[in-house]
Amino acid sequence: MFAKAFRVKSNTAIKGSDRRKLRADVTAVFPTLGTDQVSELIPGKEELNIVRLYAHRGDAVTVYVSGGNPILFELEKNLYPTVYTLWSYPDLLPTFTTWPLVLEKLVGGADLMLPGLVVPPAGLPQVQKGDLCAIALVGNRAPVAIGVAAMSTAEMLTSGLKGRGFSVLHTYQDHLWRSGEKSSPPSIAPLALDPPDPCEEKGSVQANAALQGDMRHLTLEGEEEEVGEVQQRCAEKSLSEAAEDPNVGGLNPDPTDGKTLQEQMDELLERCFLHALKCRLKKADLPLLTSTLLGSHMFSCCPEGRQLDVKKSSYKKEGEHSRGRRGPNDRHQLRQET
Repeated sequence: MFAKAFRVKSNTAIKGSDRRKLRADVTAVFPTLGTDQVSELIPGKEELNIVRLYAHRGDAVTVYVSGGNPILFELEKNLYPTVYTLWSYPDLLPTFTTWPLVLEKLVGGADLMLPGLVVPPAGLPQVQKGDLCAIALVGNRAPVAIGVAAMSTAEMLTSGLKGRGFSVLHTYQDHLWRSGEKSSPPSIAPLALDPPDPCEEKGSVQANAALQGDMRHLTLEGEEEEVGEVQQRCAEKSLSEAAEDPNVGGLNPDPTDGKTLQEQMDELLERCFLHALKCRLKKADLPLLTSTLLGSHMFSCCPEGRQLDVKKSSYKKEGEHSRGRRGPNDRHQLRQET
């Protein structure tokens, strides 16, 4: 929305009644903020201005400015925080994570596509379609963008993390951010969440030892979908950078064992598949869609610094990964524990 310059219509100091109403609105829209935090965000006596402007597409937007920084903006009677506010309150909104290379495209006005999401070990935040969300980069919890979810978390996982995930409204480095002090995001360490040991959970699915064999005959049911330009280029660049730098922990095009990129991706896919079967799934989860297996369980099993990409394996697409062999020599059979 603010990828291009906007036109300011008016800039006036807020009235006392409007200040009180704004506090009430903030409290209603963001119930997780305490009374002291609301008073800190909307100070009682400090200067607070109302800036009415028109975005480059003609949208009428009301921006609230405090201390020289835009802190909130209102569009079609909906109130949104800016990145300046989220840097002070990073847990105000459910936060999704993407790769640093994606930020440039978001600043340019692109929406965030689901292939660009990074799935943490604890899984994706639970949101519904239309929920307001924050977007952060890998390694830093400070949000760099604000958007509206285009689908629920369940729908994201069912889709195999494909399609448009978020309609982006505002980003770090856009023109709304430039109207403030132009500070950079603070460094906020990711939450150190220690998920429970899934291998100790009762009723978990036990993988047969024969699962350690190759997976060349496994297939995934599903259809290929077009992925966004942002995430496609990001994935390709991330892979090439990882290949050039052996310290990144990515895939090496010329490793000492002579394995090709495709063979390495096959091994990574197998590793994530086995770990998901042994430590992530419960009997109650079965049966499940193969797209759900990949999006909800396998992505989160990927080691740090590696990126799971079925299209770069010998399977080429999801539809060729989890439909096991039916013959007597099939080494990939699951048995139900009694």
